[in-house]
Amino acid sequence: MLNRIYALIMAIVAFFSSLFGIGNYGKVNTYYDVKYGSGSREIYDLAVPKDAKGETNLLLLIHGGAWISGDKKDSRDSIVSQAAGSGCCAAAINYTYVSEKTDINLILDEITMALKAIKEKGKELGISINKVMLYGHSAGGNLSLLYAYSRAEEAPIKPVAVFGMSAPTDLTDVQSYIDGDFDDQSACELFSKACGFKFTKENLKDAIPYLAKVSPVTYVSASSVPTVLAHGKKDTTVNFSQSEKLDALLTKYGVKHEFIVFPNSGHDLGSDNEQSRRIYSLIAEYADEYLK
Repeated sequence: MLNRIYALIMAIVAFFSSLFGIGNYGKVNTYYDVKYGSGSREIYDLAVPKDAKGETNLLLLIHGGAWISGDKKDSRDSIVSQAAGSGCCAAAINYTYVSEKTDINLILDEITMALKAIKEKGKELGISINKVMLYGHSAGGNLSLLYAYSRAEEAPIKPVAVFGMSAPTDLTDVQSYIDGDFDDQSACELFSKACGFKFTKENLKDAIPYLAKVSPVTYVSASSVPTVLAHGKKDTTVNFSQSEKLDALLTKYGVKHEFIVFPNSGHDLGSDNEQSRRIYSLIAEYADEYLK
């Protein structure tokens, strides 16, 4: 399973590189491996337009990798291109992988720490960072959605929009993962770490409250931020039904959102060029509408 996850990460990195393009380093200042905490993975990368002044808000990328792998450094070309193209700051963060001692709730705390540190960095550079648009793929999409929906009140930088691509939205539905690329044991082991409660298929019902706490669908309300979802119909890692559930809830509560279906793609969203261009266009449109 880990080899497959690594292969998917590499495919996703290629997807983002093609989506945002390479270059634009002459238009931005970059700050790499800046610490936001004492942990070895509590670091961030930041790209700031060279002409930034006054209020210059933030796009924040949260990497995927099943909460147990992945690295922000693979997205450096993307955040540079975003900052150069949008006129906003762009950042990517690392976070502590889930384990028997670390679950998703700690990662959400780390996102708060990272945003606080990035805001302070902005002050050092003479700019004011007050709003953030979060986005991520797979586990990064889960974390982006969770943070935007459940941690907005405490966030040092206010979430104003969120993109979740191929994202796990309802971790209580363990069977949907078992029906895909996971077997009973690997799904239960991963989600035990993710939610902070060790369980097997036999005592799954005892884990439901813990799994719900790290599921974006739990926190949807009429006040949820504008959202863009993207998912491949052929995804066998995170079932397409996960985004369908969130789409239905966002519709129910009247939340502004778009659901981009990639009909020919799997988890990496790599087989639908028109939809890829649409995501790129929406990131630019949302940045212009909500971050300016």
